[in-house]
Amino acid sequence: MTPVVARSGATTTRPTHDGPTRLEYVQLAFWAAFLYAFGATQALLRDEQGTTRSIAALHGTALAVAGLIGALLTARVIDRWGRGKVIRVCALGAAAGVLLYSVPQGTLPVTLAGAAVASFFGTFLLISINAFLLDYQGRAGPTALTEANALASFAGLVAPLAIGLGAATFFGWRAGLWAIVIALVVIEILRGRNADVYGTRGLAAHEDAPGRLPRRVLWSLALVMCFLGAEFCLTFWGADLLRERCGFGPAAAAAALGSITGGMLLGRLWGARLTQSMPTERVLKLSIVVALVSFTLAWAVTWWPAVLLGLLLTGVGIGVHWPLGVARAVRASGGMTDRASASASIAGSISIAVAPVALGVLSDTVGFHVAFLLVPLLLVTALVILVMRPVADHDPSER
Repeated sequence: MTPVVARSGATTTRPTHDGPTRLEYVQLAFWAAFLYAFGATQALLRDEQGTTRSIAALHGTALAVAGLIGALLTARVIDRWGRGKVIRVCALGAAAGVLLYSVPQGTLPVTLAGAAVASFFGTFLLISINAFLLDYQGRAGPTALTEANALASFAGLVAPLAIGLGAATFFGWRAGLWAIVIALVVIEILRGRNADVYGTRGLAAHEDAPGRLPRRVLWSLALVMCFLGAEFCLTFWGADLLRERCGFGPAAAAAALGSITGGMLLGRLWGARLTQSMPTERVLKLSIVVALVSFTLAWAVTWWPAVLLGLLLTGVGIGVHWPLGVARAVRASGGMTDRASASASIAGSISIAVAPVALGVLSDTVGFHVAFLLVPLLLVTALVILVMRPVADHDPSER
């Protein structure tokens, strides 16, 4: 083990090999597979349970509220038990939640509970992995996190396809979710016993002392809210857009939702390269413009090839939003890695709780097509924040 200095100046440890980093990339990917499969399952689950869009959107609320609670507790829990133990326990807890959500003939209370349990533990997992990667990679953290999320997007591309394929065959759409459960358990078996390489107990308190997050972080958190609100409106309701505008059947719409996650994969691969030679603020601005233009194409036409192309390119635009948004919040925090990462998840959870539900409620009143204009509204708001409240790539408070 080689000592290194964290951004706060606190001494921590770094593994002499990349094993933990590769493992966490894979773990992020499978958690992302559930999140993107979750959106693809919503229309199928709504058909089974016979609910309206507004009621079905409560699954997104359960996901977000539980994630919010988890995010509020994460820094303290990491400080008490260390990232390694938190990652292990919460990976297994997330697997249990996914299993509960996908129980056959599950009633609305059961599936809501499953979404909440999966999100509660999955949020701990996500925050711990994000903080570990950012600390481990130092100034290369934004690139590393974007690369990790590129792999997550690949899993997000495969997951809706698996849901759609299962729905069209005798396997059923739940088979794809059960594969995620198995994968999360297997990863913990492969991890082994050495959890200290991820950070020992007391790390979060040592990093974050003294004081609170700087006020400038709040603008980055608002940015994350806009980003995740737009992303989850697309992933939660994109299948319905394809069913209503293009006449797709349930299985085809679920599978075609992979156009968004496929675009996000391309966007993250593209973004990881751009961040090595271009300021991340400029990458974010460019990505928003790409997303806005592409979404306009997907929203304005009904010819399915053009709609899928628009969704694919929208995914390219929004792909870098989450990883670079989190990295931006951490960069603005002055070294408070765990706390800033947790705060980003809190902000994101609030947005996920509100935005998809707002779109669902609006669709029942003004119509689904008009309600989808919430997506560009969020993206334009994000662009305004970037222009008005910039954050330098290398914060002066970093060491």
